[in-house]
Amino acid sequence: GHHSEGRHRRAIDKAHNATRKAIDATDAAKTAQQRADAAAVTTRARYSPETVANRIDTLEAEQRAEQRRLDGHERTLFIHDGVRHTEKTTPATGPQREQIIARMAERADQITYWQQIRAEQIADGTTTDYGPDTIAVGDRIAWRGTWYPVKRVNKKTVTIPSIVGGSWTDTMPYTKITGHIRAADYDAARTEQQAKAGTQ
Repeated sequence: GHHSEGRHRRAIDKAHNATRKAIDATDAAKTAQQRADAAAVTTRARYSPETVANRIDTLEAEQRAEQRRLDGHERTLFIHDGVRHTEKTTPATGPQREQIIARMAERADQITYWQQIRAEQIADGTTTDYGPDTIAVGDRIAWRGTWYPVKRVNKKTVTIPSIVGGSWTDTMPYTKITGHIRAADYDAARTEQQAKAGTQ
């Protein structure tokens, strides 16, 4: 009931409100930072070299499938007594054809975009550009710091000895390969190492 009680309570309320605003601002800043961090992680994952290469492969496969719908195609269902039984799909017409063409045009733009991203990643050394034209049987490829001999060269992968040991084999996508040594260079380096070891 003191005459200054009102002023005192207003001062308390003002301090309380200031503290509340400071806490809210801190919480908002933390939330914003968490969202920014999450967005950065998502962006890194979206633009990782392997993801980019896989996305291009997927889009190109979808494009080929759409082209088959446009042109019509025939597929084998089964072969019985030497007779091949097939299923024919007629070319798309009318509104369906227009929808397919529209989807293909949009997808073509996406392919161009992601191919440009991959080209930039290759140019700046972020990723490699290995493929059946650059790797041969007998070469060595690196994955996670370990070198493996190439047993077979495939369109999308190379066949290597099992990465966990054993007599079987594994396939390694070109997009996961982090290093490559030609067979001749590997043999020469090994011979040189053995020669050095023999002189010590």
